[in-house]
Amino acid sequence: MVDMVAFVLVLFGSIIGAFGALELKRGADKFSFFKLWKSFSLWTGLVLYGASVFFYVFALRREELSVVYPLVSTTYIWITLLSMKFLGEKLNKWKVFGLIGIICGVILIGVGS
Repeated sequence: MVDMVAFVLVLFGSIIGAFGALELKRGADKFSFFKLWKSFSLWTGLVLYGASVFFYVFALRREELSVVYPLVSTTYIWITLLSMKFLGEKLNKWKVFGLIGIICGVILIGVGS
């Protein structure tokens, strides 16, 4: 069974990383390439990505890499949900199948460890 503290750290880190990706997208959409480095959204996204790495590192101290790293794939779930809510992106059947596959994989890794 997965160490619960490590699981919560990875889950929290993946949510923060998903918000980071959302901010990177917002920053990239609003600015030209040369003005991008001045974008508040870009820097917010980078900081959030960096913060998520710290949660992953602390999770790695408590659990095996072969267990923790696949749990990071939950980021794809959060990114899909956040992009639907905040960016108006559409969910199709292939995305649903992909998300179901990710969820099944995370469950199998958690049970199998």
